[in-house]
Amino acid sequence: MADGRWVMTETELNNVAGGFDRRDTDNLPNFKVHRQVDNREGGAALVCAFCGCDRLEAGFGGYGEGFGYHSYLCPECGGSTDFVYKDEVGKYFG
Repeated sequence: MADGRWVMTETELNNVAGGFDRRDTDNLPNFKVHRQVDNREGGAALVCAFCGCDRLEAGFGGYGEGFGYHSYLCPECGGSTDFVYKDEVGKYFG
């Protein structure tokens, strides 16, 4: 803390603003289910592979030899859509 204290008071703790909006995704029908979408040509629509929702939330991604992927979470059904793309040597598509 800026005033030299190591502990926040209850009032200070309740006044902390955070940007994380926690939703209960555990009860959604596709929670923890992944589906891959081939986006190696770059023309795949950015919609949920389960329900078609277009309000996807970007998550983590990864790569392997010759490919990469970006994972998106659907706030409607809880499913994760992994868009697979062709990875050129040392190039990461965002």
